[in-house]
Amino acid sequence: MNDHDRWADSLGAWLLGALPEDEAEGFRRHLEQCAVCQEDAAGLQPAVDVLPASAEPRTPPPALKDRIMAVVEAEAPRPEPERRTRRSWFSGFAWRPALAVGLAALALGFVGAQALQSGTETITAQVSGQGSAELEITDDQGTLVAKNLPAPPRGRVYQVWLDKGGKAPEPTDALFATRNGSASVDVPGSLDGVKRVMVTDEPPGGSDTPSGKLLLTAST
Repeated sequence: MNDHDRWADSLGAWLLGALPEDEAEGFRRHLEQCAVCQEDAAGLQPAVDVLPASAEPRTPPPALKDRIMAVVEAEAPRPEPERRTRRSWFSGFAWRPALAVGLAALALGFVGAQALQSGTETITAQVSGQGSAELEITDDQGTLVAKNLPAPPRGRVYQVWLDKGGKAPEPTDALFATRNGSASVDVPGSLDGVKRVMVTDEPPGGSDTPSGKLLLTAST
């Protein structure tokens, strides 16, 4: 593998400031010597520069960057050898994988900026036992993001409930298990009027009333 092949997929992350410090320094040294990466960086830089002006600056939820980069890494195509041809900025949707990664990251970053602009609120949930979870709310729509949670008991799943106060929690069809302790679950419906979002363990298919142990509670 030559030096360019080694660093080709790092351009998008480097432009976004998402490379670890040691990798960023290595890529910077490579960029000083690589005309191909210099040309590609020049093509993507205008899109990077315009992103800060597209939304009012806000403090993002702590998990937002991790979620964006996880999607980018999961969706990035594997590099394949190919003949390089010169393309202008406006003709370039058939870019090499490195540029596809960069473009995906820019697009996801813009979506994240728009979500922040519309008023994303992050609420830390109370977790019974190990792990942590947050409820991210944008325009009355919620997403539970959890880390290091235990797996549901054998033969059970986790179910999301909406507590509007004054009566039993309402069941939802949001049923999930954890993957290596992590989960990202969209809360069905609007959170308007909801006092708490709760999660319990229930039989497969869910329950009409809570029957299992309360795993977490997020007060809205």
